[in-house]
Amino acid sequence: MSYTVNTLRAITRSCGEMRDRVKSIVFKPEDRKVLDLTFGPGVAAELVGRTPEALAKAEKDGRLEPPKQQANGRRYYDLEDLTRIRDALGIHPGKAEDEDAVVIAVQNFKGGVGKSTITKHFADYLALHGYKVLVIDCDPQASTTTMFDIQPETLIDDEQTLGHFLSPRSTFDDFAAAIHDTAWPTIKIIPSSLGLQDAEWDLTSTLREGGQAVREGLQRLRIGISTIIKDFDVILLDPPPAMGFLGLNVMASATGLLIPVPARQLDYLSTIHFMDTIAENIEVLEANGTPVDYGFIRVVCSAYTPSKPGEHDMWKMMQATYANFLLSQPILASEEIKNATQAFRSVYESKPSASHATYNRCRENLDLVFGEVVQQMRQQWPSASIVGHDAPASAAA
Repeated sequence: MSYTVNTLRAITRSCGEMRDRVKSIVFKPEDRKVLDLTFGPGVAAELVGRTPEALAKAEKDGRLEPPKQQANGRRYYDLEDLTRIRDALGIHPGKAEDEDAVVIAVQNFKGGVGKSTITKHFADYLALHGYKVLVIDCDPQASTTTMFDIQPETLIDDEQTLGHFLSPRSTFDDFAAAIHDTAWPTIKIIPSSLGLQDAEWDLTSTLREGGQAVREGLQRLRIGISTIIKDFDVILLDPPPAMGFLGLNVMASATGLLIPVPARQLDYLSTIHFMDTIAENIEVLEANGTPVDYGFIRVVCSAYTPSKPGEHDMWKMMQATYANFLLSQPILASEEIKNATQAFRSVYESKPSASHATYNRCRENLDLVFGEVVQQMRQQWPSASIVGHDAPASAAA
């Protein structure tokens, strides 16, 4: 074996050992991640779209169970309580039963733009607000899978991951078999693993067969999603960092596109190439009998530090360039996001790592960003204008 191969193998073993040490600290081997999230009456009421007074009235009338109490008398609710409140009061933030989920790809070919971090945080935000979410990790690196407390190397059965269903050898008899629970009651995930790279090779091999085989290879993810698309409100796709057959499957499956772009010159310039490539590849899909038509395309400025002159200038340039396609709120760079991600969590399921003020600013910023995406998302459902679906927070229970 050559020096190069030996060296790479040695580095891989060393990194693997360190990874296992980190996971042994972050993940308890005897159990899975447990969410310790509680909400005071004000926050709980905001999350379900009612006022604290309305909840108190419903509790007094017997329509709701009274909240839990701590030893000091403080009243609080947990995630399950929020679900029970929504069910009891007929609050349905998501789509109608006969409508399809919105399928959003968080996509950019450039590394380091925050795709997986945004996917994880957006999924948690949606769950907090009562939406049923499926995350599909389409990246062989499986970063999003790990952030949802699933260790890819523990998935011995190939049928537990996405790779099995993207292989041309799959018959798609049961796409739902790959769906796993997460610590969040309303978030499910189809995990990735390094084996997903094998599916890329399998799909690429369909090029030799041409015609129908290629069309099926480009639509395998779309076909799988179609079997469960009414079971969720939102399906989030975390794509691979390159546009092979995996990337084309993601593009063919999405009905909305969210493009993270940091306010840095190289990222801005690479995104020009990315959008051109996306357009070219959609033309390839359509030429092969796979029509694509997104309900919305939005750019989000990620990891933005307004105090840096260069980034401030780039933000202004992005506003001028992308205009109405750019979310009005950038995702601000924050140590809270960095620290939460290092612990395989989102800010929404973490305690403050610094001051409460810093933590609250970070969450408020994320809420504003994701709130804009939700507005675009809800426009894809004809039922979104039905009374009750967009009920203001002040509505009576």
